[in-house]
Amino acid sequence: MFEKFSVIGMENVMAADVVKAVVSFIVVGAGSTVVGLVCGIAGSSSTRFTQHARLTEPLLIYFVCYLAYLVAELFHLSGILS
Repeated sequence: MFEKFSVIGMENVMAADVVKAVVSFIVVGAGSTVVGLVCGIAGSSSTRFTQHARLTEPLLIYFVCYLAYLVAELFHLSGILS
C-alpha cells in the first residue's frame, strides 16, 4: 500500500485511494482468518477419525497447516495469518 502511494506520489494520493487501502487491509486480514478457520476446522474434524492411525495423524496436521498457507497465498492473502 505504501509502496503504491510512493509510486503515485504523496501529492497525487486522493481520499478514495486511502479508503481503498483501508478496505484492502481489512479484506486481507478477515480473508486470511477465514481461510485459517476453515482449514483448522477441516483438520480437526478429520483427525477425529484417525485415532487408530497414529502415524498419519501428524502428517495430516502438517498437511492441513501447509494447505491453509498455500490457499491464502493463492488468493494474495496473508499466509502467516491464516
